Amino acid sequence: MNAAGVSYTSEIYPGTIHGFTMSDTDAFNPAALQRHWDRLLSLLGNALTTSGTSSNRA
Repeated sequence: MNAAGVSYTSEIYPGTIHGFTMSDTDAFNPAALQRHWDRLLSLLGNALTTSGTSSNRA
């Protein structure tokens, strides 16, 4: 992604293991899940409101 000039972030959620968003597993971490959704919805909100405004060509 660096070579392509793409801006990105990578997050590690301390105290979690793979699958922490799955509520039916021992890996489930509700606090990390909430942080994940907060970050994801913010990212999507920003991307969707800024990227599609000039591409409405017929």
